Amino acid sequence: MYSISNLERINYPKELVYDLTRLYTYKGRDSHFEDFLKQYMSQIVKNTVENDVIATAKILKLDVNENRLRLIVKKDSEPRTKHEKLLRNLKEVFTLIQKEGEKLNLQSNEFLQLGTWIFKDVSRFGFKSDTVIDTSTILTERKKISRREKLDEEIKKFIEAKDKLKVEHTQCITSFYVDLLNMKCFDMANEFVSLMTCYCLFFSVGFKVFRYSSFFEFYYKHIDEFKKYESESSYGWEQGYAKTDELDRLFINSMLEGYNKAEKMVRDVEFDKGLRKIDNVEGVIMKLGDTFSREDIKLKVPNLSDSTINRALNKLKAEGKIRPDGTGRSAKWVRLVPDELFTSKTLQYNIFDFIKDKN
Repeated sequence: MYSISNLERINYPKELVYDLTRLYTYKGRDSHFEDFLKQYMSQIVKNTVENDVIATAKILKLDVNENRLRLIVKKDSEPRTKHEKLLRNLKEVFTLIQKEGEKLNLQSNEFLQLGTWIFKDVSRFGFKSDTVIDTSTILTERKKISRREKLDEEIKKFIEAKDKLKVEHTQCITSFYVDLLNMKCFDMANEFVSLMTCYCLFFSVGFKVFRYSSFFEFYYKHIDEFKKYESESSYGWEQGYAKTDELDRLFINSMLEGYNKAEKMVRDVEFDKGLRKIDNVEGVIMKLGDTFSREDIKLKVPNLSDSTINRALNKLKAEGKIRPDGTGRSAKWVRLVPDELFTSKTLQYNIFDFIKDKN
């Protein structure tokens, strides 16, 4: 009995319920993250794809040195060996998933194409077959039956659990993944292609978190835990009692970590915008003469809040460029340095410093 067929027996510990509550709260903010980071999204996704490919090279233990790895992944250098061709294929596949993952058709042919593309120019990829003895006729025959039929049946059960039974999506995907691992439908790299299929399913059900954060980096960082719980999930699988809760928790944690990164990106953008506003105040003060007030600044830039103006004034005061003359809101401010010193450049943080490649 498949894991996906026995989802009604699963109990959700309170810790898992808490994590799921946090996850779906974040998921409800997907449009907020997208809107806020839209001008940086192409660079963010590019970095995520590159990080996914590099992490996958480590997971698969590809024989590619660091220099060639960087050239192929980041500079699209022409591959020379089979492992380098696999790297190129992975970059193409991850890029496509980022663009079209939500449109995934849940069909066995789609997963066949996924595996075929990954191993293009490297190895032939297909479904395993089982030899069975046909005794329905007088002559006994041996027939080969593709495990594709089992995958088709599994997909139907997944869709039913997700859409009709309304089973929580991460649990559906985890159970589907466990079934793929144990069914061994593919004739090569079954574990990796099953993991890639699982990754695609998260996009297909609307999780956008892996646009901001590399799932395969998380997997590689926690590979010992994943391998442990993947192995434990096979115990009792044939009887329908696969243990999936810890594996599900890992998938949930990968998304929570990703959303934390997305939140940090938003904070960094807000911080960067704040610095730009302060720079704007400094530019206005340059044009106000040697003595000016808060109200003079407000007249020039009415869209800025009092708190932003106060931060700018306090910053310039701390730098010794201005001093207060009087107290209260009617106080005047006096410039202490000439233009060439007043406008000297200071080091600023920019969101691109966060999302660009650190290496």
